[in-house]
Amino acid sequence: MQLQQLLQQGLVWQGQQHQPHDQQQFLDSGWAELNQHLGGGWLRGSVNELQVAQPFSGELALLVPLLRQLQRPSLWLNPPAQPYWPGLLHQHIKQPPLLVRTSCNEHAVWVLEQTMQSRQCGLLLAWLPSLPAAWVRRLQQCAEQHQQLLFVFSSWQPSDEARAYVNRLQLQRPADKPQLGFQVGIKKRRFGWPLPPFRCPVDQLLPARRRLLT
Repeated sequence: MQLQQLLQQGLVWQGQQHQPHDQQQFLDSGWAELNQHLGGGWLRGSVNELQVAQPFSGELALLVPLLRQLQRPSLWLNPPAQPYWPGLLHQHIKQPPLLVRTSCNEHAVWVLEQTMQSRQCGLLLAWLPSLPAAWVRRLQQCAEQHQQLLFVFSSWQPSDEARAYVNRLQLQRPADKPQLGFQVGIKKRRFGWPLPPFRCPVDQLLPARRRLLT
């Protein structure tokens, strides 16, 4: 039987082609190309890993369009710096974040689970350099059950050790090739194969003085 016949009968899965999904399952990321690659945007009820090669290179700007949509506050767990509310307000983020700091991953996971169960926050951001696979599974189960959206900022991980994240993105700004700008690579996604890095125009959201430094 020829390949085209198999495709017509639905007997071959085409990994690079998205199947139609209910768009109500997704939240707009604010970036058209990223939406396309993720199947429609950020999937509700999901835990997503953002691996950061160089901190403060624009990774938070990636989520600014999402933060602008919130009608409830977001939870920021263990951010690497104190959130600057006037700066967030300048970005048209209406809800000030709730800041929580923990001393270990076990406490962090407990806080995230309790927050998702309460459904009082519109979004959860957590800076956790290394999170064991078993705890990622716990968080994903909780996020799916309560239809919450969680982003985990982690360190750059060249290995392909399995994790239960719905999406795993690698964020970088190559110092040796500044013309490439802010790059997003998709290491894992639910609706397709991994993808090589592509440029995401987050710089348009950075203050002018920050753009001069990038």
